[in-house]
Amino acid sequence: MKDTTNILIALIALVSAATVRAASPDAKQIVSMQAGNFTLPDTIEMVKIPAGTFIMGSPKDELGRGEDETQRTVTISKPFYMAKTEIKEKQYLPIMRPSFKPLFPQFGYTLPELHQNAPWDPPKGADRGSQAMDAVQWIQAVEFCRKLTAREEAAGRLPKGYEYRLPTEAEWEYACRAGTKGGFSDEKVEKAAKAGRATRSTNAFGLSDMHMGVLEWVLDDYAPYKKGSATDPVAFSDGRNKVLRGGVDEFNKVANYDPIASTRKVPRKVTDADRLRYVRSASRLWMMPAWPYSGVGFRPVLASKIEVPKPNVDPKYNLGTLTPENSRLREIDLIEFRGTKK
Repeated sequence: MKDTTNILIALIALVSAATVRAASPDAKQIVSMQAGNFTLPDTIEMVKIPAGTFIMGSPKDELGRGEDETQRTVTISKPFYMAKTEIKEKQYLPIMRPSFKPLFPQFGYTLPELHQNAPWDPPKGADRGSQAMDAVQWIQAVEFCRKLTAREEAAGRLPKGYEYRLPTEAEWEYACRAGTKGGFSDEKVEKAAKAGRATRSTNAFGLSDMHMGVLEWVLDDYAPYKKGSATDPVAFSDGRNKVLRGGVDEFNKVANYDPIASTRKVPRKVTDADRLRYVRSASRLWMMPAWPYSGVGFRPVLASKIEVPKPNVDPKYNLGTLTPENSRLREIDLIEFRGTKK
């Protein structure tokens, strides 16, 4: 019986090792930028986006349009890779919060878990780690990409002059549109948005939930678009507010909620324009880079390196560094709910 058990353990180990090896993508194909889609060992699926030219922004008659969506011709000069989905909890936490431990998985997320910088939203379904990681600050998303770059460079899977980073606003919209010119890359999504409900979708490039999921950070500071055509544009100004893209289904469920102008009057009747305001290909939002907003996440790209200035973080709204009080709360939480001893 003991021998049988040992054989089973050995077989399991061999299968596991084979699985790990199978999960490692072809480094030579990635380094040469010849790979099609590939999957990193932590299940982050990367989709190849070809170079090309598109019209960024929206026409003046597009339903739900914002005044800051002035159209211009933009060229993306080099192909790049983008994550197929927003980064998930099970992909984010091992890299950014390796010591995180769920306290009450049967009840969803709790205040003690938030003190450990866990996601805010409760899990949807049985697989707790498969939902998009939200409540991610811009500075945390940038740090995740930095760590991912270091890991992949050490593994020999990083093309020269490339890095994992947040997409530029132009790269994000180009990838979202996937060759389309209207408000949405999928008519099904547009119909769902007008009906005030969320729906899952995959565009022609193979990217999932670009319109409805969580809001996604990009590199750019929020600023008006510059006039005229541009090649590989990225905007850095005062660093106080960073752009968000992608829409979020909660904005559709409560279409009259405006995170930018929360004091504006709520319309008595929610219109199609209200429902489409934040979920179109050209929709823009902006928020502070060091605040963990619920419903905000990101998806990285593997693209040409960009020197990113340090953001201008207001100390009053900086939750990027743990204060002694926050650390004390986390310690108390873990002692209280886990019986952990110092």
